[in-house]
Amino acid sequence: MPPFGGLYYFFMLLYDLYKGKDYRIVPTLDRIQKAVKFLGLENLHYVSFQVGGTNGKGSTCAFLESILRHHGYKTGWFVSPHLVEEEERWRINGQKMPSTKLEHYVKELKGVFERFELTYFEACTLIALKYFEDEKVDVAVFEVGMGGRWDATKMCNPSVCVITNVERDHTKWLGTDVESRAVEKLGIYRKGVPLILGSMKFPLYTKALEMCDPRDLIVGGLDFFSYGRISKEKTVLEEYVWKNMHIKEVPLGLWGKWQIGNASLAITAAGSLIKLNADILKEALKNTYWEGRMEIVRSNPLLILDGAHNTDSIKKVVREVKKYIGGITPVFTGLKEKEWKESMYFLRELSERIYLVQIKHHRGEKLELLEKHAKEVGFREVVPLSSSEEVPYIDEDLLVIGSLYLVGEVKSAMEHARKL
Repeated sequence: MPPFGGLYYFFMLLYDLYKGKDYRIVPTLDRIQKAVKFLGLENLHYVSFQVGGTNGKGSTCAFLESILRHHGYKTGWFVSPHLVEEEERWRINGQKMPSTKLEHYVKELKGVFERFELTYFEACTLIALKYFEDEKVDVAVFEVGMGGRWDATKMCNPSVCVITNVERDHTKWLGTDVESRAVEKLGIYRKGVPLILGSMKFPLYTKALEMCDPRDLIVGGLDFFSYGRISKEKTVLEEYVWKNMHIKEVPLGLWGKWQIGNASLAITAAGSLIKLNADILKEALKNTYWEGRMEIVRSNPLLILDGAHNTDSIKKVVREVKKYIGGITPVFTGLKEKEWKESMYFLRELSERIYLVQIKHHRGEKLELLEKHAKEVGFREVVPLSSSEEVPYIDEDLLVIGSLYLVGEVKSAMEHARKL
């Protein structure tokens, strides 16, 4: 066990500004629209992609940004949440924003945040819009925070929109039935702008046919096609076809069967706006990197970090890990407003033992509730951890899963352990 007290936390300027301030979160674009207009950011000088969906949007953004950057474009990339350092949310050519730059923007825009009572995510989005404008990027990739219809990232005025899928998540805000969630996510659509859908799966495609001009739709399995394979720790896009683009046998930088679909979405999104070079495209896909998404940070014993946090994504991870890696012990947590209980049933398929940790974030579920449910699910050995900093010292194959916040804490703990 670690011989030290608390995790080392990086100073987070914007996060600190919002700590303890509970601005009223009402689904509306009014606040961010007023702030954008106030700063004169209505007409941006760069092209934007907006990527939404329940699962896979972060990885799709990672592939898309890599493709654009490898083709010679100066890229901006806005993601959420961050894992360790808040500066990770804003990137230029894949590199996180310098701390001094973030400090500058927080000081410059603090009055705007307060004047229009922006939420934390809206403030993050406003910084992204201005940062990319100031840095004169050619193109920017924006990951939707939640839903789509009321999401602040709509202010990027996208030239291409992408929706990966619609599963069960954020039911408090997006609706308890899948059709309502599909409607919310389809709220990013703009007439005359290409909308790339991950599949023809109900209800996303059927709702898109109702709400969108069919001429704007580009749909996986209907307009573009892909398939691939996993071989232990490698994922390969065996074939992708759309219009004149036809590539084969491309290793992907991200692990997992679902990454084949995410990569194909990114290729299609980029190809709907720029001319793609097959050789450059292959390099971009191979070199894509995205922290905390089936990230193998240690080989012996194996330590995998994944930010899957809802039942559908955890079910996919469990299925793939069982098939290609085998048995592994989960390290799990849950967030108070999330439906984490069902996820434990799937994690039980991996091991008879589970490690549980209550993260330090205020949304972290209480350890005693996690323990109680793990026993009800049928884990024979339930091991509570005092904190995430114990994880690097556990000498067995581990899969850290359940929250990106947990992944961030473990990454920070590993960095601290290396310095001892």
